Amino acid sequence: MIYELKDLGKVEPLFGDWVLPELKDRDGLTIRIFVTDPDAPRSAMLFTGEEEYFAGEPNRELVQSKQSKEVALLAKEEAWEPLFRECYPEAERVTRYAIHRCKDFEREKLQSFADALPKGYEIRRIDSEIYDLIGKLDDEDLQDLTGDFDTKEEFLIKGRGFVVLKDGGIVAGASSAYCYCDGIDVEIDTDKAERRKGLATAVGAKLILSCLDDGLEPRWDAANLISVHLAEKLGYRFDREYAYYWVNETQNLMIKDPDKSKWPAFCGDYEPLCKAFPLKNIRMQNDDLYGTAVNYLGEDFTFKLLPLGENRFGRAGGCVIIDFGENCLTIDGITCRKL
Repeated sequence: MIYELKDLGKVEPLFGDWVLPELKDRDGLTIRIFVTDPDAPRSAMLFTGEEEYFAGEPNRELVQSKQSKEVALLAKEEAWEPLFRECYPEAERVTRYAIHRCKDFEREKLQSFADALPKGYEIRRIDSEIYDLIGKLDDEDLQDLTGDFDTKEEFLIKGRGFVVLKDGGIVAGASSAYCYCDGIDVEIDTDKAERRKGLATAVGAKLILSCLDDGLEPRWDAANLISVHLAEKLGYRFDREYAYYWVNETQNLMIKDPDKSKWPAFCGDYEPLCKAFPLKNIRMQNDDLYGTAVNYLGEDFTFKLLPLGENRFGRAGGCVIIDFGENCLTIDGITCRKL
């Protein structure tokens, strides 16, 4: 049986220094605690709304007690991972890169980066006007610059950030993904067409300098090796790789023993018209359907498709639904013809 605790102190020995200090320090975060033994817990799960953190003895009942339709599963001990795979076989294993917290930035070096914008570009702080411009962007990655804040007012009071403008349009930015009591978590994004021009370096340096001026700590957690290299350029040090398992409601909707007779007709190259998810082709592999799309770095990646209906499929990694028609498919309301 699963119990919800109110006393975080009962599970602190299970988590130790892993993740708990940062969760307790994150501004406005509500942590819910779940255990199987409320008196002397040997296993525990912390739920933040978007993540579930597991520590102690691996426990199947805790893993199966998923608190959200879409959630990331992380564990202190690697022994939890087989349970993640067994309970959610279609979950996507995602690698991230932890970065050491830096206390000795070279301010002169950061300032030189911030001053090194190409001609025709300028850096502006995210104020009310810039915030509204971000909300009108088609680029979902750049939209993330407003971070984990419920309202514009909350961002302008608690958050901070800068954007790079070119001809009045936003082409890059660095901001607080979310806030801690004494710092922020850094979010940096650049328009695909504007990469390799030093924009991320310049605006990232500007954000770090702003934090240092106000006595705040800019923390960094990298989603890919490009982010790791940028962090190192700005003065951070790489710590380690870690993984989480992304579970989404698509797994629960998946049809068992689907009729696959139509699936070969779905295969082929397609117009990559959906900006949010530019899918290029569909193919069959080992009797399953797979797709290839382009990520925000401009790189191809492959994902498995899960059958949700006769012509409807969901991405195993979540957040994408694909409907197949005659010589076409539809993503996010956008129809793409087969080539």
